[in-house]
Amino acid sequence: MCVGAMTADLIIYNGKCLDVVNENVWEWIAIKGSRILELGNGKDYYKHADATTELIDARGRSVLPGFIDSHFHLLQTAMNSGFLNLSSVRNYRELAESISCYAESNPEKEIFCFRIDEASLEEGRFPDRKFLDQITEDRVVWINNIDYQVSILNTYGMLYYKIPYRLQGMELDENGVATGIFTGNANAALRTNILNKYEDRKRMNNVMKIMPELLKNGITTINAMEGGYMYSNKDAAFVYENQDSFPIDIELFYQSQDLDKIEDLGLRRVGGSLYIDGTMGARTAALSFEYCDKPGEMGRLLFSQDEINEFVLKCYEKKLQLSLYTIGDRAIELVLRAHEYAMQKAGIRGLRHRLEHVELANKNQISRAEKMGIIFSMNPTYELYWGGCGKMYEDRLGEKYITTNKFREILDSGVRICAGSDSDVCEMNPFLGVHAVVNHPVENNRGTLIEAIRMYTGDAAYAIFQEEEKGNLRVGMKADVIILNTDLTKVSKEAIRNIKVDMTIKDGAVAFDRKGSGEVK
Repeated sequence: MCVGAMTADLIIYNGKCLDVVNENVWEWIAIKGSRILELGNGKDYYKHADATTELIDARGRSVLPGFIDSHFHLLQTAMNSGFLNLSSVRNYRELAESISCYAESNPEKEIFCFRIDEASLEEGRFPDRKFLDQITEDRVVWINNIDYQVSILNTYGMLYYKIPYRLQGMELDENGVATGIFTGNANAALRTNILNKYEDRKRMNNVMKIMPELLKNGITTINAMEGGYMYSNKDAAFVYENQDSFPIDIELFYQSQDLDKIEDLGLRRVGGSLYIDGTMGARTAALSFEYCDKPGEMGRLLFSQDEINEFVLKCYEKKLQLSLYTIGDRAIELVLRAHEYAMQKAGIRGLRHRLEHVELANKNQISRAEKMGIIFSMNPTYELYWGGCGKMYEDRLGEKYITTNKFREILDSGVRICAGSDSDVCEMNPFLGVHAVVNHPVENNRGTLIEAIRMYTGDAAYAIFQEEEKGNLRVGMKADVIILNTDLTKVSKEAIRNIKVDMTIKDGAVAFDRKGSGEVK
């Protein structure tokens, strides 16, 4: 070792270590404690090595900063990890078989199910309580659709949870009898009722169970969208109280309109899935045109312009970073006008406000967002699920499906994009999102590989004011580092989704090793 050189605790050599901001590539990276000590080329790393240094041969594989998932429902994902996933169900017969099998294997548990997709069912509609009653009459059956905008209960479940019939979204048949299908406020009330019953002990157990999966996918930081409408404030409180107890970094986005409470907690951001509209799947995303498959329907807004103007202005005045859920172009317009109003009134910039999802932003809206410095927090994997010919976007929007998630236009305008999985609506695998950006079904909407990686690293760090701490490989930054199973430059565009993470290093320590134990250490 050279005289005067600091000894590294860990060195990764013979790799392709990517500076995602400046696009420099280094052959080795040295780590001391929880920080990056140095990067370089050739054999220079020897100056930082002694008998105590752990040496890892990357064997030509790509080395990246740890991924940041910018939109993640931590408690929802954790809760569902022990429930029945219905994503592969294609008809009522398969649904009944899946639920019956789960019920037999879990005789003591309520039957909670998720990820059913109406568009994938051969019957073309959700089952009602009468169908679920044929499966079981003496246990709760609760089904969430893929985007959580619809819940279904059997009769036993309806009697158990006692959601008032008068709530908007309680579906009734021609005789005025509840069908067991809940949308809107009725769905939100049901979900909050159920989630509030969870004990913190169960919350902790379930969250810890999914940590290995996060690290396996190279995710070292998540933006946790918790609390508020359709969720439980107990989830947000749990994350707030325990966010330093987990093997990854948790950035809480408290979905509340109670700004005094946010300030009392010492938080500097508010929102996340703070709903302005709904989803395209449920036809509740607020559009400026009619849904192609339901003429006359244009979705709905949950706030008036005056209401959202007042709320946004308060966030500016309190200097809180604000993140609002906007999918349809009418919802995006409502929020952009509110930001323009607040910016003119308060004269404050630099708070890095965010719009979540932003699936249908038009050219004018993108330009205005860029001028205000608003960040788009997007979910690229949606295009794998719903984009392109013959899928949900085309069903709902007709020819306008080509205007969803216009990554190329947004990036070229100068708007920063941070990306997330929206887990567990979509899988917690950043490479599915990277693949979706590079292979968007509409060619004009595609981004490059490095642009897509930045969405999950450098720009994701910027979106939480942490670009000096994480999101890149640079001297002095946190040693959140991942080694892939391949050299990115040798992977075809079509195979990006198949890339795996071989090793995840969190704060300078190996937390996941696929080639070793494969377990979190």
